[in-house]
Amino acid sequence: MSNSAKSKRLDKMELQLSPRQWAIRMADEMRRYPSREDFLKAVGKGTCRQAPFIGPLFALGEQAKERSPADKRREVELSRKLRTDFRSLTLLLANINNAILRKAEENRLKVALRASMLQTVVWKGAFVHVAITDVFGASSAIEARLCPPSLLENAVDNLTLLMDTIACKAAVQAIQEKYFESHPILFKDVETEFETTIGMVRDLIAWFNENRKDVAGSRNRGSDQEQQKAGIANALPFEYEISPPIDIEAIEKRNEELAHPIVERRVRDATVIGTADILRETGMDEDYVWQHFRKEMGLES
Repeated sequence: MSNSAKSKRLDKMELQLSPRQWAIRMADEMRRYPSREDFLKAVGKGTCRQAPFIGPLFALGEQAKERSPADKRREVELSRKLRTDFRSLTLLLANINNAILRKAEENRLKVALRASMLQTVVWKGAFVHVAITDVFGASSAIEARLCPPSLLENAVDNLTLLMDTIACKAAVQAIQEKYFESHPILFKDVETEFETTIGMVRDLIAWFNENRKDVAGSRNRGSDQEQQKAGIANALPFEYEISPPIDIEAIEKRNEELAHPIVERRVRDATVIGTADILRETGMDEDYVWQHFRKEMGLES
C-alpha cells in the first residue's frame, strides 16, 4: 500500500473518532513528553490544524457533514454537539492539570509550616515544667484545660491537609475512569510534583503520630510533679489529652466521598466554558452564559 493510500485510510479512520477518543488521544500525546512545556513546544513546531486541541475540531465538523447528507440543519447541530463535547474534555484536561499543580505547590508550603509548628510543640514539651506553674495558677483544673491545645490543633490541621491531598488524587482517578477510559491525564511533571507532595504529607502525618504520645506524656509528667509539690493530691485529675493518631487508610477509604465535589465542579466548569466557546461562533454564547449564571444564583430552574 502506498503512503498516499495509507494516509487516506488513516484520514478516513480519524473521521470516525468520537470526541472522547480524540480527547484520549490528546491525553496520550501529553504523556509522551516529560513536561507540559515540552509538549507545548512540540505542538508549536507543527501547524495550527495539527495541534491536538484544534485539529480534531475540524475532523469532527467533517464527521458531522458525512453523517448528515442533504440535511444542513442536522449537520450544524451535530457538528456543534461533537465539537462542544471535545472542547469540554480538553478544557477538563487543562483545568485539572492547573488545579493539581497549584494544589501541589500550595500544600508543599503548608507541609513546611505544619512541620515547623509540630517541631515547636515537641520542643515546648521538653520544657513543659516551666509552663506548668502558670497553668496551675488557674483557679481550677477545669480552667487549666482551657489553655490552647496546640497538639490537638496541629492534629486538626494535619488531618485537613491529608484529606485535601487524598481528595485531589481521588478526583483525578475518578475523572480518568469516567471520561478518559482510565488513561492517565496529568502531565508527567505535574504528576511527579503532586506525588512528591503526597509523600511529604504522609511523612508529616507519620511524624505527628510518632510524637503525639511523647508530647502529651512529658506534659502529664510535669503536671504530676507540680501537683505533688503543691500538695494537691486530691485535686481533680489534670491530664493533657492525647490526640488520636491520624488513620491514613481510613481516610483513603472515603476518597470517593471527598472527591465528588471536586469532580462535579471541574466537569461543570469545563462544560460551561466549552459550550460557550463553540456557541461564540454564532453569537449565542452571551445568552447561554447569562442563563447559566441565573441558574447558579437560583433564579432559574
